[in-house]
Amino acid sequence: MSRNKDHGERNKALSEQLLDGKVYYDWVITTAFYSSIHFVEDKILPCTINGVSCSNINDVKSAYKMAGRHQSRERLVWEKMSSLTAIKYKWLDDRSRNARYTTFKITIAEAEKAKEYLQAIYKECYL
Repeated sequence: MSRNKDHGERNKALSEQLLDGKVYYDWVITTAFYSSIHFVEDKILPCTINGVSCSNINDVKSAYKMAGRHQSRERLVWEKMSSLTAIKYKWLDDRSRNARYTTFKITIAEAEKAKEYLQAIYKECYL
């Protein structure tokens, strides 16, 4: 198993544990998002972008000539994975930022949706 997949599995397990425990729904979403980062990087990288071999997200950032890793990763997901997966990934990213920086008051419905979206991303990456 790859290091990215291992890390993603660990975050996924924590996300599921928090959801099952009915606590810290903000962290359910956040750990689901960080899990998805590891899964999509494991699926997509290494790859070639604009003739540049990319083995990690910093290479991707340079190839796209973008300032941030999160923006570069989002573009990579849109270009290399299905649009449905990209939409789910973007939702997790947005909701995770909201949970971390705006409000920790997340509903159980949002937390369950995060789990569902993570499962869909995992499925595209590994099944």
